[in-house]
This record gives sequence, structure tokens and C-alpha cells, in this order.
Amino acid sequence: MSTTPPPPEPYEPPSTRSDAHAAPGAYAAPAYVPEHRAPVSKKLGVIAFVAALLGVVIGAILAFVAGLQTAGIAQYADTSTGQLDPNTLPPGAEQTAIAVGVLSVAAFAVYGILGLWGFIQGIVAAIKNRGRGWGIAAIVIAVLGGIVVITALGVGAAAGVGSTM
Repeated sequence: MSTTPPPPEPYEPPSTRSDAHAAPGAYAAPAYVPEHRAPVSKKLGVIAFVAALLGVVIGAILAFVAGLQTAGIAQYADTSTGQLDPNTLPPGAEQTAIAVGVLSVAAFAVYGILGLWGFIQGIVAAIKNRGRGWGIAAIVIAVLGGIVVITALGVGAAAGVGSTM
């Protein structure tokens, strides 16, 4: 005959150790402390701004002077084509034409070199947050400065031609 097994006893979890023998509690996570950064210098952005501004100002001045010089050779231009024939220019006008060419090239070279320097350094300053506002201003001045230099050349030419009439 078979006997039925005794009913299972109710589940009792294993006995725990006393608190004196318990493992120590885990350490708390450290509080968030933002890292202390030394204040960054804004020189990078300021230098970019000054370079771009100098490029535009010096380029515009040279372009204006080149435009004024065009008045001296405008009277020798062919009225039908508007071009100069270098063979028919008197020696003084040849020197003026050379001065116009040199000043025009110098104006755009100075603007191009200093403006490009200010543009690139302005981008670096804006990205690295080392004078971000100055860097953005340098970028804007370097990009729009070409309009100022071309306008100065045109205004100088108009002023020079207008003064000879």
C-alpha cells in the first residue's frame, strides 16, 4: 500500500544573518560636480576681427586712391571702345596707368590676404569658443568686405572723373 507523502511545509526563506554580520552597504554615487575650466582668452576672435577689419579698410583706401588715379588716364580712352591704347599714351599718363594697375592689384591683394586670415581665424575662434562673437563678426566682415573694396574703387573712379570735368 502506498502512503501519501506528507504535505509540503510552507516556504520559509533562509534565515538571514544578524545585522552585525551583514555585508556593508554600497557607497552612494558621487554628486555631479561640473569640472572647473579656466576662463578662455578671447584673443583669437579679436585678432581675427582686427585682421578682417584691417584688410577691408586698407584695401578700400588703396582701391579709392586707384580709382582717383583713373581720372588722369580717362581722357586718353577711346570714346568708341572705352579702352586705352598704350602706344598713344604720353609718358606721364603711362606712369599713371601703371600706378592704377599697381594700386588696384595691391588693394585686392591686401584685402584678400588679410580678409582670408580673418575669415579662417574667425571660424576657428567661433568653433573653439575663444571669442565667438568676435570670430563671427570677423567672418561677416571678411565675406562682405569685397563689396566695400569694389565700391571704394568705383566711388574713387567716379570722384576722380567728376573732378576733371
